[in-house]
Parts: sequence; C-alpha cells; structure tokens
Amino acid sequence: MKDHLPTVFISHGAPTLPLEDIPARKFLEQLGPDFNEVDAVLCISAHWQTTIPTINAAENPETIHDFYGFPEELYKIKYNAHGNVGLAENVASLIKDTDLSCDINYKRGLDHGAWVPMMLMYPDANIPVIQLSIQSHLDPLIHLKLGRTLNELRKKNILIMGSGGAVHPLGYPGAHFSGEPSPWAKDFDNWLTNVITHGDEKLLINYHQFAPYPERAHPYPDHYMPLAVAFGAAGEGAKGIVIHHSWLGDLGMAAYQFDNLSD
Repeated sequence: MKDHLPTVFISHGAPTLPLEDIPARKFLEQLGPDFNEVDAVLCISAHWQTTIPTINAAENPETIHDFYGFPEELYKIKYNAHGNVGLAENVASLIKDTDLSCDINYKRGLDHGAWVPMMLMYPDANIPVIQLSIQSHLDPLIHLKLGRTLNELRKKNILIMGSGGAVHPLGYPGAHFSGEPSPWAKDFDNWLTNVITHGDEKLLINYHQFAPYPERAHPYPDHYMPLAVAFGAAGEGAKGIVIHHSWLGDLGMAAYQFDNLSD
C-alpha cells in the first residue's frame, strides 16, 4: 500500500451542480467514497483570489453563496463541514518555508468552488475542509510552485484537490453550454489530456503559448490555476490520469488524478 495520497483536480461547473442530474454530479458522488478515510481536504478553488497565498482557518467555515441569479433553493444550502485550524497553520508554515509568502484568514468560509464538490463527495460533512487561495496575477508557474510546497501533505493523509474547470469558456462570446461541444473545445481538451497524461510540465505551465484556442478555452484563466497547483503538489515527474470526462456544451467537466510513481 502506498504511503501517500494522489492529488486530484475536478471541474466544479455551475453552482447548480448539486441540483442537476448530470454525469459530473454522479462522478463526484462516487469519488467521495474513494477518499472517505482522508483526515482532511485542502481545496484550491478558482473562486478565491488574493495577492499572496492565503489559507482559511475558520473552525466552522460559513457557506459562501458567491453567485447571483440562480434558483432560490441554492441560497438556502448550508454545508456544515468543520475546518482545521492546526492544519491551516501548518500549511501556511510549509508555504512560508519556501520563497513564497502566506497569510492566514481566520474568518473566511468556503466558496462554491469548495462546498459544491464537497457536499457531493461528503454529504455528511464529516471530513474537515480548508481552502487555499489562488493568486490574482494568474501565473501558472507560480501556482505550480505553490503546489510543490504542499507535496508532503500527501503523506499526512490530506487530500489536495484543485477545483476549477478543464475547459472554462465563460467570457468567450462564441461559447455555448448545451448540446455538443465545439471542435475548438474538443481540441483544447484533447491537448490538455495529452499533456497531463505525459506529465509535460513545460507545456502545462505555458499552455497559453502551446495549446490550441487557449483564449477561448480560458478567456480568464482563474479556473486553470487550481489544475497547476494540483499537478505541482504531486511532485516532480508526476503524471495524471483521466478519472472523469463529460461536457456541458463547451464547458469541459473533466477530472484528473495525479501521482508520482517514484515517491
């Protein structure tokens, strides 16, 4: 048996995911039991951006409804997972031990990039959840380095989960969110899958230069950064596998699992 956990990246889709009967929801419901013995989850969500890395350390993090214009029932959902102050402070120390800085926020709760997948994976809210921000300058290399600082958590039974979007074209005027995906979306998705399964770090962090249609797949690349963190957290030489693949029009809902077989 391995002495460490893999890292994962999931596409969390719209806040309505818990209400939708779609493959991505069923996947997350089935993913939870695969990791039901972890001590905690460290979630890197696309929906918390700060100048420097920041970790939330609330004992009982509130459910943040950071969206508008959705069904009223979504705003009534409360996901009552516990936090873990000691773990949050330990993560901050790990990051500070490198050339990166880290703040601790003792009040912030969980945004929908965290609580939506968590409530599907762990509906009993019995696994502590802490959250790490992405950085507002949205540099993939910095986020990969941030992930590298977290690597040893995998040996402490902490699940590191990036939550964003494999193909996230919100902001691209030509995107649609029902029916079959466009050829350009498929092209980007195929490229990303190939890069991940080959563990090509250079291409992953320079996707805007090498990927097909990056300006369509990620007009605003916040949902790509958690992927870079999850990849980096798996360690140098890590490769990924596809653990889920589905579409909502041009919205790619793929999920990946990363590991380094040399660990």
